[in-house]
Amino acid sequence: MLKRPEFAVFLGIAFVVATELMFYFVLTGPFLYAVGIAPGSAPAWMAIAQAAEILTMIGLPWMLKRWGIRGTMMVGILAWPIRYAIFALGGPLWLILASLALHGLCYVCFFTASYIYVDQAAEPEIRASAQGLITFVLLGAGLVVGSWFAGFVSDAFSIVNASGIKTVDYTKIFLVPLALTLFCAALFVVFFRPRKAA
Repeated sequence: MLKRPEFAVFLGIAFVVATELMFYFVLTGPFLYAVGIAPGSAPAWMAIAQAAEILTMIGLPWMLKRWGIRGTMMVGILAWPIRYAIFALGGPLWLILASLALHGLCYVCFFTASYIYVDQAAEPEIRASAQGLITFVLLGAGLVVGSWFAGFVSDAFSIVNASGIKTVDYTKIFLVPLALTLFCAALFVVFFRPRKAA
């Protein structure tokens, strides 16, 4: 399957996008406190993302029917840089909190749709192996590398003064996943043309 250009491009994009997911999981909580939410309230606010994910999952069959697999995945991959652009702006607070709902599109329209695409693209006799491969890329290697990368970028744009107080430049931090997901979105639009297995 990797000999097919569209599948190779898809797998590369999926890996990079999966690494950028960890910027959300690892850094959103501290970021929300930095922009002014009440102490201890981050889990409650981030539940917006989980609610949006459930609603998007319910709407996924409609989206697939209306937009097709490529269009649905395109909506998902474009939602990533929009969210990180809002985070990089650093405000207003209501917009940052509202942007948490984009997680539904980010995750369901790209990650969940990726499994559907792989199922369509693989020959019946290798579908189980193909699903194992995409799971390894999205939820294995992507998250492991993403955890390290998010921590590295966070440390690179953080300063600890002589008093031990840490200052974090979240604008610069979130510009990194913004740039990477924008690049992935551009590659996806230009090069990804899915085809089903015979």
